[in-house]
Amino acid sequence: MPPIAAIGSAAVRSAFAAVLLAASIPVAQANWFLKIAREAGEAGTKTVRSGVAVLDRAAAHIKALPPTAKGATLAAHATPEGHWKFVNRNGDVFTVGTPDEFKRVVPTLLPEKASDTKLTIYLTEDTVFGKRAILKALPGDATLHVMVGRDSFPLVRRVGSAGDKFFAQVRPNLIVELTDQKLFNEAIAQLERPLNRSSIRTLSLNPGGPQTLSSAPRIEAGTKNALVDSVDPAKLDDAVRSVRGQTVLVTGRVEGNLLFFRPESGPEQSLKVLDVIRAAENADVNLVILHSQAPRQPGGRNWLWQRISVDGLDAAVKRATLGDFLDGLAVSHGQFTVTAAREGSCRVIVRAMPAGSAAQPITGVVGEWLSLATSEITGNVIVDAVDVYARDEARQRELDRRIIPWIPWSYQAVYLGGLLAGLIGWTVTHAWWRHVWPAEQREEYRGAAGYQAAQTVRFLAYFVIFLPIVGVTALIFLLLRYAWRILMLPLRFFRKHTQGVEPKAG
Repeated sequence: MPPIAAIGSAAVRSAFAAVLLAASIPVAQANWFLKIAREAGEAGTKTVRSGVAVLDRAAAHIKALPPTAKGATLAAHATPEGHWKFVNRNGDVFTVGTPDEFKRVVPTLLPEKASDTKLTIYLTEDTVFGKRAILKALPGDATLHVMVGRDSFPLVRRVGSAGDKFFAQVRPNLIVELTDQKLFNEAIAQLERPLNRSSIRTLSLNPGGPQTLSSAPRIEAGTKNALVDSVDPAKLDDAVRSVRGQTVLVTGRVEGNLLFFRPESGPEQSLKVLDVIRAAENADVNLVILHSQAPRQPGGRNWLWQRISVDGLDAAVKRATLGDFLDGLAVSHGQFTVTAAREGSCRVIVRAMPAGSAAQPITGVVGEWLSLATSEITGNVIVDAVDVYARDEARQRELDRRIIPWIPWSYQAVYLGGLLAGLIGWTVTHAWWRHVWPAEQREEYRGAAGYQAAQTVRFLAYFVIFLPIVGVTALIFLLLRYAWRILMLPLRFFRKHTQGVEPKAG
């Protein structure tokens, strides 16, 4: 048989067998392992968040703090009954339910300290969100922190007519409001997301400009900084598709659903904000809108022949995370307040605004005139606020897990699970494979090259196709075989020791 014909017929046999096996093995069988793993993980998370485990984690957190912070430091957790549990870095726990018991916390857990020592207390996340009303029971001069995962942040309290508001100070110029726990965790996850400078694209909206974007930013020879990308706003939807997965920065003044921008020449123009957001969502791009009252586009030149740039942007882009990026932009304002909200499916909006401002950036004739005058003199675009429309943490985590970027992780996990199960049950799958695709016979091929090629194709079909399909079934079959052998051990032992033994004569 010619080698090509042999390979072709063998491939047909393999494909036919694979189709039969795929039809006989439901996908739910492969998902069974994933479901067990997911439920086990969720159960483990619930266990860690309850009872003693929470205190153990809190004790480990304060124990890991730098030596200078270990002095009068305790962790605290509010129980469902309204009591307080304090723990020191050695794991010793003291429960407080009355004001008198509060006085014994320091002598009991920190006997080397004076009873009036000023405390630094690290609060669990569930305490801050679930038992906020009883925070007033803590010593008034205590320095409070909130623990989030492996990190902790200073807790900032602001007294207002509508009640006290609490914030986590995640950076020197950045605070996150503590309202909804899930949104807070989403905001922290977004702020801690690393930034890749090579995937940050600063756009300059100029009608008549280029209609496409290069897949990678252009680099300035001297400074090695990424250059501003000029793009035609009418073609923004098509342009951002070529930078899928990257971060796009757009500058403008937002009023309602309109994004106003001033191109290098000509009067102000506008785009619908929702159109820009949808374009970013369709291209799976993280969109950053830099609010400015004087919406000049970066990269152009003003009447003083100064290059127009976004104030603080160059330094901010060099930061390691999104939180560092926003912190760099907030320097000129003193402090930004960060909030998070859901924005469609698998998307989130993170908004950073000057602390104490309203729900929208401050607008007005005076503010616009001052911003315009500053930009004309310095060549800088003053950023008043920042909106980040990005993939949410669950979506980003799913993308990060992918080995092949364009294939969802769930499919890859099922495939890899089946492959691993097939390798573990190799004795079973190999026996099955010999019936599906018998080994090639050397005499059927004219030369060694054809024989080796046929063997390679057979091995790849076995490893890439057959193992992932039958792996789970083969592993179950193998485990059942071992279980049966274990059950039959007593019987085999009995037979072995009774064979050849003749009964005694009466």
